[in-house]
Amino acid sequence: MDFITGIFGLGLGLGVILVCLAIIVAIYVFYGLSHMKALKALGYDKAWLAWIPYGVYFGCADAVSQNEENVMLFNKFSIPSIVFKLWWVLPIVISFLPLNASLINIVNRVLYIIFLGCTYAKMYARIEGKTEEDTQVLGCVSGFLPIIAACKFIGLK
Repeated sequence: MDFITGIFGLGLGLGVILVCLAIIVAIYVFYGLSHMKALKALGYDKAWLAWIPYGVYFGCADAVSQNEENVMLFNKFSIPSIVFKLWWVLPIVISFLPLNASLINIVNRVLYIIFLGCTYAKMYARIEGKTEEDTQVLGCVSGFLPIIAACKFIGLK
């Protein structure tokens, strides 16, 4: 009886792992397709960066920075373009610091809301022909929940 229970448990565990893996792959493909579609809509020539983890952040920021020397964050703060394009390195570095995990999580969330949110706001504005002021709130929310941007981008014509 123990042998059959063990085999059943092993099969069940393997099934759960396979289902989780399938969900992860589906999310990755959805995210990659949607962002590649958005980068192509922006006329970006390196849309394939949408398939590379963290490369997608560089690609999106590069597409909206338009080869300018400085980029405006929320039309208030000017930062060097290279900082805007490589902001995603900071959360990686911070995760290796000997800090409280809650503090690291909060700092990372703030960085994503500011930088990724600003990037999405700029993307939305260019794709939809609006001003950045009109898209800032949705951009910031998308920086916190990137699935919003993916759903918005997948619906592009």
